[in-house]
Amino acid sequence: MLMDTATEPQLKNQLRGILEGKGSARDLMHSEAFNRVLDRTMPAAMAQFAAMTDDERQRLAEQGEADLQRLRSQPATEEPRSQPITAPPPTPAANTVVPGTRRPNRERIVTPDDEDDDDQYFRERNQRGWLA
Repeated sequence: MLMDTATEPQLKNQLRGILEGKGSARDLMHSEAFNRVLDRTMPAAMAQFAAMTDDERQRLAEQGEADLQRLRSQPATEEPRSQPITAPPPTPAANTVVPGTRRPNRERIVTPDDEDDDDQYFRERNQRGWLA
């Protein structure tokens, strides 16, 4: 939707790059063109939100949750992008100090007993995606 309504060539190019997998939506935070769009649209959107009743906000929140649930349950329609196959980097020995790391045992496999909240969060995110 942003791509269709964008009028600035710089923003269109950045959005095209994101759709092609050459960047992420987080990159937009650092884009002057995107920030100009936000400067024009956010005041009206915030005023519209402030004018809504609690019931309207609740209805929109429920609609958003239903949309997310529908998207989660839909099978993927796009073919996955092919990534070039590269050999994995050589794994250092267990007690070798790897430059740029804090611990020599960085490559140690974490078992579920060793897992903390962050490990569990990223494992689930990698398995089920960010919408889960």
